[in-house]
Amino acid sequence: MRHPSKSPITLRATLIGIVLIPFNSYWILHLSYIWDSNRPTSLALLFNVLFTLLVLIGISVILKRLRPAFAFKQSELLTIYAMLCQASVFAGRDMLQVLVPLMGNGFWYATTENEWAQLFHQHLPEWLVVGEQEVLRGFYEGESTLYLQTHIQAWLLPTLIWVGFCLVIGVTMLCLNVLLRKQWQEHERLTYPIAQLPYEITRAASNAGNLRVTPHLFFNRRMMVVGLSIAAVLNLLYSLHQIDPVFPTIPLYRGFRLPDKPWSAMNNPGFRISFFPFAIGVGFLIPLDLGFSCWFFHLFWHFERIIGEMFGWRGAVGFPREMAQIRGVWMALFLWTLWMGRSHVKVVLKTVFSRGGVTLKKSAEIRRNTQAKTLKQRPSSKNPLHDEGEALRYRTAAIGVLIGFILIMAFCLKAGMSLWFAILFFALYFAMSVTITRIRAELGPPAHDLYNAGPDLLLTDALGTRRIGNRNLSVMSLFFWLNHLSYRAHPMPHQLEGLKLAHQTRFNPSQLLWVLAIAIFVGALSAAWGHLHLSYQVGLEQARSWYARAAFNRLAGWLYNPSETSISGMFYTAGGFGFAVGLLLLRWRFIQWPLHPVGYVVSSWWTFTGLWFPLLISWIVKRILLSTGGVRLYRRSIPFFIGLVIGDVIIASIISILGLIFDFRVVYLSW
Repeated sequence: MRHPSKSPITLRATLIGIVLIPFNSYWILHLSYIWDSNRPTSLALLFNVLFTLLVLIGISVILKRLRPAFAFKQSELLTIYAMLCQASVFAGRDMLQVLVPLMGNGFWYATTENEWAQLFHQHLPEWLVVGEQEVLRGFYEGESTLYLQTHIQAWLLPTLIWVGFCLVIGVTMLCLNVLLRKQWQEHERLTYPIAQLPYEITRAASNAGNLRVTPHLFFNRRMMVVGLSIAAVLNLLYSLHQIDPVFPTIPLYRGFRLPDKPWSAMNNPGFRISFFPFAIGVGFLIPLDLGFSCWFFHLFWHFERIIGEMFGWRGAVGFPREMAQIRGVWMALFLWTLWMGRSHVKVVLKTVFSRGGVTLKKSAEIRRNTQAKTLKQRPSSKNPLHDEGEALRYRTAAIGVLIGFILIMAFCLKAGMSLWFAILFFALYFAMSVTITRIRAELGPPAHDLYNAGPDLLLTDALGTRRIGNRNLSVMSLFFWLNHLSYRAHPMPHQLEGLKLAHQTRFNPSQLLWVLAIAIFVGALSAAWGHLHLSYQVGLEQARSWYARAAFNRLAGWLYNPSETSISGMFYTAGGFGFAVGLLLLRWRFIQWPLHPVGYVVSSWWTFTGLWFPLLISWIVKRILLSTGGVRLYRRSIPFFIGLVIGDVIIASIISILGLIFDFRVVYLSW
């Protein structure tokens, strides 16, 4: 047995997760694709999954009173939570909702005028796209059905291939997370703020009724009920007012359109004042310096735009070139992460390349010998036991990463991409994935919207489109769903948080890897089916056809106007890199330094226009509480802010589900 001291993941929890995933995917598609309403996967804490978890906790409380043996254990609740998180990010607004239209957009929107057929059709692999106009007509115009033989035959092969690719990407990330977990969780003791809320509420619910357990901080407190009630009333009034304006409401959102220069520079991405209980509650739970950095740097970005407009730099040199700077910042954070974990990296490499490896029998023998000594029981970094208790042996995880990368390269080569370019693209992609995962594990910002900061634009800036070549550019455009906006709904941080919860609650992490792999497959497949099913009913052009079409508009621009290396783009990237390194060194030198480069990297674009003001509110309140009453008063206040999150989630979820059933729409501009 790989983990004799760990409780196994139950078949019941796995089956419940599998059954819930298609319904969860369908719900997400209605929210963000059909309605373009609240977007659950735009934030780090997925409100749809949190609501499902609260419902399961309610069911468990009832079962505990009626049939105690049937009540859910904490490990079961967290298994279902991890499965739904993993499925949600693939079904979300930025991944499968972009991938499915990508299969047809390059053909449906091709015209004689734009010459797309001549520019790139020959470079798009037939087995990854759907190009038949009659098949696509119902998909884009609606009032049709997916369930015709010609439609199913056209979509089946590319859909299954892309779902398989999602599985390979997801499993590769799982293996990477196994290699990273111990350094971040046990050596550096990162706090995983996003994972703490589901852990604490399931812990409190599991202990409910146990007289030997002290009532937990997050429950059975009037403060939480007060926070929940305030958030619920505000959200309910806001929702009812949208359904029927006769209902009174308290404005939770105000967007400003500034017509005069230089203030008009703030219009892209926009300037908003909002008062969303969910964001205020989450902001109260993140570290104080991150909260300050997020709202300060969001305003600082606007300051840069205004300065650029005042001096004419925006038109002349594109100042401040937000996304070019962000590319430099995340690369600095990645290299800093490697440097901080260099000892662990050496240990992992020694374990992977050690002669003969470490078998279970040998591990047991080493453990007995170690326990027989009177020296310290804790194994040193040179002891092969350092990967004992991990979900996989480090050698197995490393082989998994290697096999996954080889399969991805084979996929790219088969699609027509050059090997050297595929290696560069996905090496940068996984480096960025590790960086986002580190950001979430250490600081847990409420969103990480790294819009257009991925390897596609980094490589076109660095190499120039002419050097990359038309075929590479065309195939890379099919990965638009991976690297355009999908960093705000990324699967890898949710995986690591699942492993954190498994080790924290002592349920089997090896089994969790299998369960998460199943969730990826079922989630991607159900999301693809749901997107096709709904599109043939309502028509993509009635929903959000522009989103994935942007990939081919950009591709056509590249092919019409080949470019060389962008000196200005690399200059801004280098500037962002230097700025981040400077902030990191200041934080390393001065413990009280308040600015963190993570705040700079996550706050630049659209998502934070609705988050910066709630984070400012929560930061002010938290700072006052810590200054006047210290940590004790801060902890006593936590239930109120947890209540804000839960109350907002409950009402938003119930209203959206009722809207799905009774066919009415409510727009939540907070998400």
